[in-house]
This record gives sequence, structure tokens and C-alpha cells, in this order.
Amino acid sequence: MSGTLLVVAGIYVREGRLLLARRPPGGRYPGLWEFPGGKVREDETPEDALAREWIEELDATPAGPVPDGFARDGDVTLLFFRVRGLLGEPRPKGCAAVRWCGAVEAGLLAMPPADAATRARLADSPGGFRDTGGPETQALLEAARARIPFIPGSAGLLPGRIVTFRKQGLPGYSLLEGLLVGTSEGPRAFENRCPHVPVPLDRAHDAILSADGRHLVCRSHGALFELPTGRCVSGPCEGEALREIPIEPSGGGWAVAAR
Repeated sequence: MSGTLLVVAGIYVREGRLLLARRPPGGRYPGLWEFPGGKVREDETPEDALAREWIEELDATPAGPVPDGFARDGDVTLLFFRVRGLLGEPRPKGCAAVRWCGAVEAGLLAMPPADAATRARLADSPGGFRDTGGPETQALLEAARARIPFIPGSAGLLPGRIVTFRKQGLPGYSLLEGLLVGTSEGPRAFENRCPHVPVPLDRAHDAILSADGRHLVCRSHGALFELPTGRCVSGPCEGEALREIPIEPSGGGWAVAAR
């Protein structure tokens, strides 16, 4: 594909309505409606580019994208992906507008040629647009949640509250099991792994926080880790510390920061 620009676009249908985004004024095809997506960077796979573009444009994350054809538009090669699940409710974050359309309504909207041809192909199914999700959607959503840096339940975290999380495939981490802890000095995140023996601090139905709210407790060895430093002050790993996870504000809550 030398000399061409590679672009990805996602097809998502929910309850018979197709998700479309409106292009901003200026640039190519200003104000037209399209399948959300954008350019693929040199260091990205098409699937990664689709996820990034949807987060930037729609503030939502596609799950389980599978190839669904391609088209050429001048020097642009457009790869279409069928999106089988969606995390978040789309809103116009980096586009002019967002719209959910049935087949008849979508057919009345002005679209770039490649998008219009794909819309017509989808609308040709009996009964109009078919939902792109299926029985596998829930599992795909769980996998997608593990791959995004945002920590669910982190918004408005108060001192003395703990959120456990599990991430897989983040840059710099193959598998990350963590604790997000609200402290008087702000949230802190640590790997959920005791320095003494590499097992999680908590066991089923056990509280990780001590009764006085001052320490994290390893329920296997009785070690106490002070907040907000994560340093062990009592137990077999005294003087050692939990490994801190860098975090950053995101979407009203907190996310694992790139390292």
C-alpha cells in the first residue's frame, strides 16, 4: 500500500440503529456523515488505531473489531471493521456530532463515497441494519476493559476507600493486578502483591484495609503497609514496600499512566 494513506472505520449497530459521526468543518468532506475512525499511525495496528480514534472522537472504546471489507478513495485505503461491543456512550468529543440512524434515515444523509457504498451494503439486509453484537459481546467487553488504562470505580474516590483492578496488555505490563487507595494525600495505586511472598494481599471476602484505616493488610502473612507510602511497618517484609503504580487523572477518575 505504498503511496496510500491507511484509514480505519468502525461499523456499530445497536437495536437496528447505525452509529455515525459528522466530520468537522474544513478539510476533506466537511460536514458529511461517516463511519467513525481515522488514520493509522506508523507504530499502530489497524485495530489499535480504531480504538484510539474512537476514544478521541467519541469518548468510547470499541470491543472485538473484526475486518468487514475495504474501499479505495483516491490515495486513501479505507479498512472497515465490524465492532461487536462498545464501552461508554458515544458523544461528540472530537467530531462535530454523533447520530444513531435506522436504514431509511441513514440513506438520506450525505456521506463520502466509500462510506455511502458501505452504508448501502449494510442496509441491503432484510429488515435493515443488523446488530453487530452477539453472544460473545459480554466477554469481549470484559477483555476490552482490561486493556484500557482507566480504572473503573475510581471517580470520586474518598480516603479510606479501595478499588481493586486487573489490567492486561497495557504498555509496559503483561498482567497488572492493582489496588487504588484513597488517602488524605490523594489516590495512590500499588501492585496487589506482597513483597514477602508474591501473592495478593487479599483473600476472598477479606478486607484489605485495617480497621483503623491506616494500613493495607496482607491477609496471608499479617504484614501491615502504611498509607500513603506502601512501606511495610510490621511483618516478615518490614522495611520493604509495595510496588507503586503510576496513575494520572482521566475521565473524572484515574487511569494507569504509561511508564
